[in-house]
Amino acid sequence: MIASIVDTDALLQVIWVSLIAGVGVPSCYALAILGSTRAIEFGRNGRVGEAVVFAVVGILGLAVVIASIVFGILTLIDD
Repeated sequence: MIASIVDTDALLQVIWVSLIAGVGVPSCYALAILGSTRAIEFGRNGRVGEAVVFAVVGILGLAVVIASIVFGILTLIDD
């Protein structure tokens, strides 16, 4: 009887989307901050190779965050 009341598919979807939104996106934002600060630090110290690697990490992290924001907005306005 309870199984007919609770939509388990919708409940599982809420769980995995919450995990992605609550853990994945903030982790990517942290990578964006880490990458940008380390790229600046290594660039000032003349370590160009490491600076480029961390700049790429920062850019990818920021791209994922921006894509998540755009996806969220598109999901909200989609009819």
